[in-house]
Amino acid sequence: MAREVYTDEEFIEFSSKFVFMRVLADKDPEGAELKNRYRVGGIPALLILDSKGREIDRLTGARPAEVLIEELELILEFASESSPLRL
Repeated sequence: MAREVYTDEEFIEFSSKFVFMRVLADKDPEGAELKNRYRVGGIPALLILDSKGREIDRLTGARPAEVLIEELELILEFASESSPLRL
C-alpha cells in the first residue's frame, strides 16, 4: 500500500483532511506497543480513531486507493452521524 496507495494523488488529496500515522510494528518499539494496544492481528491494518484515541472502525488488508477512499468516507460519514463526538 505504501507504493500504490499512499502515493496516489487522489488519496493524498483525500487524506490531507485527516491525520494519518504510519506505524511499522516490526521496526519501531512504539509501533509494537500500539499493535498490542489495539490488538492488530493482520497487516496492513488501518485503524480509524476518534479524537480521544477510541477505535471507530478498522480495515485490514490491501485495497486500491479508490476503494480505500470510498470505505473511509462511509466509515467517517456513519461515525459523524451516529456519534456526538467530533472526529
